Amino acid sequence: MRQPNWKAPFVLSALLLVSGSFAYWLQFSHKPKKERADALLKKPIPVAEDRQIRSIRLRDAGSSITLVKAKEADTWSITEPVSLPADPDHVGDLLSNLKSMSATETVDLSEDSPEQRARLIEEYGLGQKRREAAGNESIEVTLDNGKTFTAWFGEPHPVGDKQFVGSMEDGKLNEKTVFLIGNFYKTNVLGKNIAWYRDKKLFSFTREGIEGFTLAGSSGKVTGTKKDGLWTVNGLEGDYERIETLLSSLAQARAKDFPDPSAMKGLKPSLKLSWQGSAGNGEIEIMTRSQKGSQVTTYILKSPLLKETVEVDGNLHVQLDRSLPYLRRNLLLTQGEKIALTEFKLEGKPYPQGIVFSFDGKTWTQKSGEPKLDSGKVRELLNLMSDAHSPSIVSPAPKVEGEIAILTLGDAKKADQHRFEIYTSKGKAWARIPGSPRNESFELESKLGKAFPFNPDSWKLK
Repeated sequence: MRQPNWKAPFVLSALLLVSGSFAYWLQFSHKPKKERADALLKKPIPVAEDRQIRSIRLRDAGSSITLVKAKEADTWSITEPVSLPADPDHVGDLLSNLKSMSATETVDLSEDSPEQRARLIEEYGLGQKRREAAGNESIEVTLDNGKTFTAWFGEPHPVGDKQFVGSMEDGKLNEKTVFLIGNFYKTNVLGKNIAWYRDKKLFSFTREGIEGFTLAGSSGKVTGTKKDGLWTVNGLEGDYERIETLLSSLAQARAKDFPDPSAMKGLKPSLKLSWQGSAGNGEIEIMTRSQKGSQVTTYILKSPLLKETVEVDGNLHVQLDRSLPYLRRNLLLTQGEKIALTEFKLEGKPYPQGIVFSFDGKTWTQKSGEPKLDSGKVRELLNLMSDAHSPSIVSPAPKVEGEIAILTLGDAKKADQHRFEIYTSKGKAWARIPGSPRNESFELESKLGKAFPFNPDSWKLK
């Protein structure tokens, strides 16, 4: 019997496998590039990466704004109509809009006669006269390689919320394709003035460089001084976090708008704040004006550090207009003090023997006293003491009603580092510090007052 020749089929199979693999590679390895190329065909400004963009010129109703990227850094500035730093967030929004600006549909004019094509381009509002008119609306982008793309906005489409847009590359209009672009892009790109695109950060210093301040607001005058990393306000221990938050709001202040000087008419001073330290000295004044018959209030800020008066958001005024009770320490414990605690002691008439808990780094354990109490309640109370700000600090201290419970807290350095007298008065719970020269009491937040064991039954082990 004649042996079959397997050589030819094997070679043919190998060739088919190789050619099939090549076809698969050719189709799918290039698919992302093809898809990206198809996507760019729907863009009047076919830019895939915003880092390629060197400058952007926005023309709207006869005015122009030009933004230019610095060569050395990814920062932007306005060069037209005036030279100003640009707002990085708003420039970022602009770049995102340009990158995503894509046609919902395109009008193909490639098969029309030159005459018909010219007539349609005029009809769509994209003719040369319209483009050269003072009120033309366009976006011009220049890339790092010098190439320019321009999107011209013509007439609105008769159906739908979109507009006819023409595209120009290096000064030559694409006469074969007209894009239909949603009005969203025109509104969010061309519908902004120079105040929108200019940098709105007012100051260059940081809160870390401020070592003292004087605030005159609606609640009176507060003077703060920082020494060895700790704040005092009007000679009292300050609330570090709240003071640092106030100073951060100042350092990060941003303009809302840049009004005409005539906007100063009818303004009333409402807040003054001055500061000093390694960051330098400075001051601001915020003035307000309420519109008649409206709840709208305008806030205007001026400072010797600024070249112009600016409008600011009302939230800045809220963040800066703080009272002494708000800025002085009104927490019974800070988070750091709570973490350092190792001793917890309850005394007073409800606890004639005294109740002592110790912390071993993991759990609180009752060392002495009767009755036996729930150690989980100790942790809960300390958490509330370090979280709950006092709603008010009253002087003279409210009179005691009922029995006083004494709470003593200690750390590795001192067994009685913190000492409080806790009592009730007029339906509220209060804490006062024995030996303090100020006859005052801290009102306890409702949840903290309810958590305190005025009666040991509330903490007994079940």
